[in-house]
Parts: sequence; C-alpha cells; structure tokens
Amino acid sequence: MVLTVSQATDADLEVLRQHQDRPELGLVDEHFRQQGTGRIIFAVVRDGERPVGSAVIDFEAGQLTPELRHMYVFKSARRQGAGRLLTQFIEQAARARGYTAVFLAVDPNNYKAVPLYISLEYHPTGEHLFVDEPEVRQVEEGETPSTHYAIYKKSLTAL
Repeated sequence: MVLTVSQATDADLEVLRQHQDRPELGLVDEHFRQQGTGRIIFAVVRDGERPVGSAVIDFEAGQLTPELRHMYVFKSARRQGAGRLLTQFIEQAARARGYTAVFLAVDPNNYKAVPLYISLEYHPTGEHLFVDEPEVRQVEEGETPSTHYAIYKKSLTAL
C-alpha cells in the first residue's frame, strides 16, 4: 500500500460518495463545493489512484478554528497510517495559513479515534460541544452515540 494525500479532485468524488455515512446530506459534494471557496480543504488519502479516506479542515469554524472535521478512513485501509497522513496534511495546511493550533470535536465513545488523536498529540481541553443529532456517525453500529463531543486541541508550535 502506497499512500499519498492531496486535496480532493472531481475524480475522487464517486468513490467518496459510496462511503459517506449519511448520503442524504450530500457532504462529499458540499465539502468539494466549499473547497472551491477556500473555506475548507477537503483532503483525500489515496492508495495509488484510489481514495481510501478523507478529512476536512474548516477555516471558518468559529471558536474552534481551524477544525479538523469528518475524518474517515475506509475499513480496508485502517491501521496502515492513512489517518496519520490525513492529520499531518491538515496540520501542514493550518500552519501554512499561520495557525498555531488545530481543534477537533470527537464523541468520547469513539474508542478507535480517541487513541489515534491522543497519539498524534491532541489533548482534551475540558470543553464540550453538545450534539442533538450527529452529522456523521462517530461510533460503531449498535453503539450509543454521546450527547456531547469532547474538544481536543493540538499545538502546532510545540517542539
């Protein structure tokens, strides 16, 4: 597996649409549209030419700017460094725009993502974001999602 990361292109969209959690929301197409405005970067990790995951960095996320959002790695590509590469790409994009930290909000019941974020030096802030209905599923099928997300922050200036 040879993984690379870059911004999403038209050629990535069909595969990404097939893997979106809630297709009725059209998030893949919305992310691609917003990337064109400069509000976000829609990053895609590929194995060769085929997308195997994606993530967004939102530069207009209010108090949590910039925010790493909607990171998803296809099950076939998990535990092979795809999430780590996506996160590094997002962090480099934030640094390039002059940011000194990146934020994310994660369901504390997401037992797969939380350890990854901690290993990447994201630290809980102690703050929470209350969620009525998650935009995307953050926990495994059959698991109960939390009513709040924990806020994590990574310093981009720490050595």
